[in-house]
Amino acid sequence: MQTQALNRTQIYLTATQQHTLATLAQEQGSSSSALIREAIDGYIQAHQPASKLARRLGVAGSWQPNPDAPNLRALRQEERSF
Repeated sequence: MQTQALNRTQIYLTATQQHTLATLAQEQGSSSSALIREAIDGYIQAHQPASKLARRLGVAGSWQPNPDAPNLRALRQEERSF
């Protein structure tokens, strides 16, 4: 895996956020920065149009109840807000 160059950015956190993040980082043997990058990657992935399409296709043709399937009504509402 090739290492990507990192760009510095500055964010403001509440004292509680900063403390909780530091605690999580210590528990996981990671850094706060690495956890922030991981969280941002997850957010970006969840909000990509291709990801939304994949979730919609996952429920296409669902005529029988499936408790593991995403809620189609929630997906449609999410798409309207995009």
